[in-house]
Amino acid sequence: MAGEPGKASSPARRVRCAINGEEIDVWDGYRLWDAALDADARLWKWCGGNGLCTTCAVLPLAGGENLSAPTHREKFSLATWWLGKPLAFIRKRWKGKPIRLACQAYVRGPVEVVGLFGKKARKVRAAHGIP
Repeated sequence: MAGEPGKASSPARRVRCAINGEEIDVWDGYRLWDAALDADARLWKWCGGNGLCTTCAVLPLAGGENLSAPTHREKFSLATWWLGKPLAFIRKRWKGKPIRLACQAYVRGPVEVVGLFGKKARKVRAAHGIP
């Protein structure tokens, strides 16, 4: 669902959000990154949620259409991330996937995502058969 970041698609509606296997109910229009912090879902967050480092990158497993449209900053960060030479192995693995930055995505409806980085995210991806 497209929409302005942070703006709810319907007033005062709670939606189910699962991040790295941790489920939480959040308000429609809540930032995915904040939901991850609230749920102790252990997403990496080196830049403090400013869309610069891409360490909060997530792969939607279900309900990806229920996230806000990618912001310009998110598109730029992910585009330049793919160019980083040290991340060549990640580029190969995730190229063409609907990767999102949790700090730039807002929840519009039920969604399930898994992080690309970290031990907990690796376990959740393995449970879903994702490398």
